[in-house]
This record gives sequence, structure tokens and C-alpha cells, in this order.
Amino acid sequence: MNSSSQLKASIESLEPARIVEAAQDSARWTPIDVAALASRLAGSGEQMHWLNTSVADIASTGGPGSLSTLLAPLVLNARGAQIVKLGIPGRPAGAIDSFATIPGYRVLLNSKDVRAVVATCGFAHFLADERFAPADAALYVYRKRVSAVAVPVLACASLLAKKLAVGVTRVGLDVRVGPHGNFGATLDEARRSSSLFCDAARHLGIDATAFVSPTHALPQPWIGRGEALLALARAIGLRPLEDDAWLREHALQCRNMADTVLEPDLAPEDRINDYLAETRAALEAHLEAQGATVAAFLERIDSTASAPRVAICAPGEGWFGLDLARVRDALISTRSHEINDSFLDPAGIQVVTPPGTYVSQYDELIRVRHSGPPQKADGLYEALRAAIQISATAPRVVSPAPLEIIRA
Repeated sequence: MNSSSQLKASIESLEPARIVEAAQDSARWTPIDVAALASRLAGSGEQMHWLNTSVADIASTGGPGSLSTLLAPLVLNARGAQIVKLGIPGRPAGAIDSFATIPGYRVLLNSKDVRAVVATCGFAHFLADERFAPADAALYVYRKRVSAVAVPVLACASLLAKKLAVGVTRVGLDVRVGPHGNFGATLDEARRSSSLFCDAARHLGIDATAFVSPTHALPQPWIGRGEALLALARAIGLRPLEDDAWLREHALQCRNMADTVLEPDLAPEDRINDYLAETRAALEAHLEAQGATVAAFLERIDSTASAPRVAICAPGEGWFGLDLARVRDALISTRSHEINDSFLDPAGIQVVTPPGTYVSQYDELIRVRHSGPPQKADGLYEALRAAIQISATAPRVVSPAPLEIIRA
């Protein structure tokens, strides 16, 4: 059997070990191969189809701090798009598990529930389980076990499988560059993975746009499940944004993603980018349709905002850097256990000083919220201190750069 036949046999088998082994030689994988795997994974469970309706979504390759999967789908919905979002828990704070911390919010929906939510508000968001793409879930569990989460061909197929399973026909992908993402540690690797994703999507009948962040910069300062919801509330005007230019710029970037997904040929200067009232209304309708309330959401974010925080300061003078992979691992380590209907949120951080800033010793860099077992607090603070880098050399890039847009 030649190598091409072996690859096809591995895809057809749906055996996680064979697929992961085949993915180690990523150069063998064509967009058609990735599309074939995505189709097989999606076909392992229920598949939804929508008559006379275009269904959209914004996904992400992972990475701390981005609000793209929280804010951008709401903007799409505010602009009239139907959103069906099948997700998995993020690391450290994805959209579905951030929403899951709101009392009453339903994360487990069957296809009948999904259609009812979409009919009510145009936006259903739910957790992948045995109903939708179960083979993808099994493959992901195996990928985590053998440290194969950050394998781009598998990440592409997994993302597309979830879109295919619920009938998404138009998708944007927020691609975070760096070791904390799944599309490559370098910009060139991320570009190649993004092109592969878009080409494979085209073979599946999905119109895809990838947005590549060309730096390792932290998108905005709030990291954690409660913090992500708080940042969302500020970004859409449910709570004062104050002087947070950092968060304001990221919110504009998310709105640009949504605009581009819907109207890819529209020039940037022609974009409106101001849907605050409509986005607030979309969030309120979505929360109600999924079983929560606006009051529960506001109570959730206010409790996060008022929680006690411990300051971590600069150990010396120099240029401040932050290892986002270590930040992610530090926050994840505070969760002792987790099941689908019990999402924990024992810790989160606010980055007070933007990475890339020249700091003096004892300048405040991070504020840490920790409500978990006290014995875990010292380990969290120690891990976050280890993520801080103070250098005598100025970084080449000190702020997020404009996104690169890649399409098939």
C-alpha cells in the first residue's frame, strides 16, 4: 500500500492512534485529505441542515485573551446572520465555558433544542457531546493524551468537522500565532495552516476566512472565564469601558472580523463597525433563549469585577514580557476537576501593564483573582511570576498588529 493509500485508510478507519500517527507527516496532507477527515468526523453523529438559510460562525485556534468567539458571533447575529456554534471548553477560557458559568445557561442542546433557540433569537451555542461529531471528541481526547493538540492538520479537520456537523456555511477563524495556539508557533506556519483550513473548507462547501495575528501579543487584558464575560460586557457597553484603549482596539478587531465574514469584498473604510446597541440586544436575546437571564449575567460579571485581587509586581527594571503559554497553564492548574455541567472558575487575571512596556521595579503588572482552595493560591502566584519576563532588550513588536486575511 503506497503512502497516499495508507493516509486514506487511516482517515477511513477513524482510529485516533492511526490518524495521529498519519498526521505526524503533515506534508502528505492535502486540503482534500483534511476535508475528507472532517467529513468522516462530522458524519460520525447527527448532522444538521438548514433550508434557505446561511449559517455563520467565528471560531478560534486557541490562545489566552481573545474575545473573538464571544464577541464576533454576537456582532454577526446583530447584523442578521444565523449563528449555530458547536464548541468545546477552552484553555483557559473559551466562549462556551465562559457562558456556562452564568446560572441557568444551557450548554447541552439536542438538535430540536438548537432549532428552537435559533428560531427564537438566531443564535444557538452548545457543547459538543455524543450527539454531534462524537468521533471528533474521541480523537481530541486522544490528542490531549498524547500531546498532539497542536498538530495543524488535525486542528483544521476538527474545527471543520464541528462546523459541518451543525450546518455552518460561512466561517471566520481567529488564528493566534505562538506555542499557545494550534496553527503554528511562527507566522509562516500559521499562514500555511490557515491556507490549508480555507482550502479544505472550500472542498466542503464552506466559505472560510482566516484572520492571522502576526504577533504573539496579548489581544486584551482580561484572562479567565469571569474576566472574559466582564470584558465582553465592557466591549458592548453594558458596563463602562473607561480608558481601556487596549480592550477597545480588540473589540474593534472582533467587529472587523464579523464584517469581513459577511462582506469579504467590502473595503475597510466603508465598514460601519458600530453595532453596540444591536449587539447588546443580541446578547440579551441569546441569554434568554439559552435559559439564563440578563440579570444573572450582570450579577456574574459584577461579582468578578468586585472580587479581591492580589497584585504581582515587576521584580526588576526592564522591558515587560509575558509567556502566555505559562499563564494559560497556571490558570488551568487551579481547576481540580471539571464535568460538562459544572464549569469551574476559581481564578482569573487582569494584565494591568501591557507587555512590551518598559517598567521599573515594583510596578504593578498583573492583578490576580483567586477563589479556589487556599492551598492552590501560592502555586498560582508562583506560576504567574514565572510567566513574567523582564528583559534589557526592547521587543520588536510592542502591540497587536493588524490582522492578515487569508481566503481560499
